[in-house]
Amino acid sequence: MARVERSDEGGHEVADREAGPEQSLSEKRRRYTRRQMLRLGVVGAGVLGASPLLSAPSSSASTVSARARTLTPKRGGTLTFGRDTGPTQLDPANSIVEGDVYTLDKIFEPLYITSPSGVLTPWLAQGHTMSTDGKTWTFALRPGVKFSDGSPLTGEDVVFSIHRAATDASGPLSFLDFAIKSIKASDTSTVTFELSQPWAPFLSDISVFANSILPNDFGGQSESAFFANPIGTGPFVLKSFQKGAGVVLTRNKNYWQSNKPYLDEVSFSYIPDDNQRVEQLKGGEVDVISAVPPAQVSSLKADVSLVLEEFGSWAVDLLFFNEKLAYFKDRHVRRAIAHAINIPQLAQITTFGTAQPGNSFFPPSLQYYAKVATLGYSLSAAKAELKQSAYPHGFSTSILVPSGNTQYVDAATVIQSGLKPLNIAVSIQELDNAAYTAAFEAFDYEAMINFATNDISDPDEMASFQVDYEDGGSHSFWTDYNDPAAIALVREAETTFDNAKRAALYEQIQAIVAQDAPYIALDYPPNIYAWQPSLHGFAVNPGGAYRLEDVWLS
Repeated sequence: MARVERSDEGGHEVADREAGPEQSLSEKRRRYTRRQMLRLGVVGAGVLGASPLLSAPSSSASTVSARARTLTPKRGGTLTFGRDTGPTQLDPANSIVEGDVYTLDKIFEPLYITSPSGVLTPWLAQGHTMSTDGKTWTFALRPGVKFSDGSPLTGEDVVFSIHRAATDASGPLSFLDFAIKSIKASDTSTVTFELSQPWAPFLSDISVFANSILPNDFGGQSESAFFANPIGTGPFVLKSFQKGAGVVLTRNKNYWQSNKPYLDEVSFSYIPDDNQRVEQLKGGEVDVISAVPPAQVSSLKADVSLVLEEFGSWAVDLLFFNEKLAYFKDRHVRRAIAHAINIPQLAQITTFGTAQPGNSFFPPSLQYYAKVATLGYSLSAAKAELKQSAYPHGFSTSILVPSGNTQYVDAATVIQSGLKPLNIAVSIQELDNAAYTAAFEAFDYEAMINFATNDISDPDEMASFQVDYEDGGSHSFWTDYNDPAAIALVREAETTFDNAKRAALYEQIQAIVAQDAPYIALDYPPNIYAWQPSLHGFAVNPGGAYRLEDVWLS
C-alpha cells in the first residue's frame, strides 16, 4: 500500500514502494490509472506566505428537527443506540463500512456537511470562493474551532488531512479527490485548492466523511496510536471501543458549538438481528434503533409509546452480479434475469410498501435521476434473452446476503422463485456482516443483494463508484462491470458545470446501465429509525448520516 511521506520542505509526495530509485516519473506513470497519474508527483501540499482572507457566506452551523425546536433542550444523559452494523476502525479515509462511518463522523468533521434536508452547509469552513475558471477554490476556516485536546484548528491541519485522504491508494473514496493538484495554507485560517481541471462535484466531494479533518501529522503521534485514541473537532470523543461490537463516546468539552453537545455520552451497541433490535427498543433497553425492518414498520407506527420516522434517502437496494464469472459476464444472462424479476411485486413483498420499486440505479431523490427504460418483467423476454446466451439451459448459482437482514433474505427468496422458470437454480448464502463485506470486496461471491448510498449531494460519487471501472475505487462496486462508453460519460459529467448538460449526460449513463444490467435496482428504501419519545432533535440526512450534537433526552 502506497503511503504518504513528508518531505523536508514541509510538503508531501506519494511514495511508490515498488519503483526503483532510478525509475523516471514518466515510467512510473505508465503503471497508474488516470486519477493515480494526477496524484503521482502532482498532489503537493505546503504553506504559502500570507494572502488576503476571501469573504465567505455565513451559515447556521446546526440543523435540528422542528419538533425539537419547540422544546428547551436538556443537558446530560447517555443515549443508547442499537445498530445493525458494528464498527471495525475509526480512520475516515479508509472505510465505507456503515458501522465505521456513522461512528467516526461523531469524532471528526469535514469543511462542509450535508444537512438533514440534503443541503451542503459550511461547517469547519465558514465559506468558500471559486475562481472563474473553476480550478482554484479558497476556503475560509471557521474561527474558534478547537480539537478535542484544546489545540486550535489551522490550515495546516486541513492540508495534511485532505492530502492524506487524496493520496491514500487504499482509500475506498480517495477517487473523489483525484482532481486536486495542490493544497496550500496561506495562513492559519485560509486554505486554497488548485485543481488539475474544472471539477463540478468538488464542493460535494470535500464534504464526504473521508475528507474529515485530523490534527497535522496526527498531533505528533504514530498513525496507529492516533486512531486508538483519536482527536477530532467533532462533538464527541472516544471512551471505549470494541471492534465489531460496541462503542462508547463521551462529550467533547472543547466542542466549537457553544453549549453542545447536550448528551454526556453515546453508547452504540451492535444488534445484527432485526427482530432483536425491535424487541430491545420495545423493552426500553435502547433509546433508538437503526434499520427498522419493513415488516415491523406498521406495528411500530401504531405503538403510541414509540416514535418511528422514515427519512428520505439517496439509497437503493440492488442485486449485483460478479462478472468475473463467465455466466454473469454474459450480458444476455443478466438481461434475462432482469426480465424474470417482477420488481414492483418484489418491492411490495419485501419492503411492505415502505420503498418505491426500483428503476434506475440512481434513486429518485438524487439530483439528475432519470426514469429510464428498464428491462421490465416478462418471462417470454427472459427466456428469449437466455436463449441468446451461452447458457440457454440454465445453470446453478448463489445469492449472498447479510445474515439477520430479513428484507434481503426475503428478496433473495423472491428472486430464487422467479428464476426457476429459466432453469437457474439459486441457493441463498447468509454471512455475518464482517464476513459478508470481506467476501464481496474479494469478489468471493456470485450474486449478492446490497445497498448503495450516495454519501454526498452530487451524484458523481454513485456514478463513479458503480460505473467507472478504473477510477471509481471499487471496480464498479465489485462487479467487474466495464463499459467504456458509460465511463466516458461519467468523466465528461465530472467536468461539466452546466446543469442541463450534466442532466443529459447522467440520463445517458443511467440508460446504458439499465440495458446492460450489471446490477438491478430492486427498490429505493427510506432511512427508517424508531426511538423512545424521550429522544429529541434526532434527524438523518439523505446520505444516511445522523449528527448528534443537537440530540437530547428528556
